[in-house]
Amino acid sequence: MESKAGFILALIGGILTVLGGLWWLIGAGALSTLYASMGLGWLGGLGIVGGILYLVFGALSIMAAVMMKSPEKVKTGGILALIFGILSGFNILTIIGGILGLVAAGK
Repeated sequence: MESKAGFILALIGGILTVLGGLWWLIGAGALSTLYASMGLGWLGGLGIVGGILYLVFGALSIMAAVMMKSPEKVKTGGILALIFGILSGFNILTIIGGILGLVAAGK
């Protein structure tokens, strides 16, 4: 059985994570020159790595949400949504979507 509610919540959570990653990259890029002038250039690089991780986790959350549309992949999509929701900073929408996907897979 597919999980429509799980799909929608995980999709929204993934989109918000991607947008947060873009916002993080913009902020890190803007502040990297300030950090470099203070001799802390590694902080700008760390912010860019964090933004890229957010983008990757958001894209993988979206992929997991799409997997939940297929009845035979609901459990896998739910597990992946749960994992990437936790890894992306406890994104509550993605986590709830993953849980709903797992509940739908258990029926």
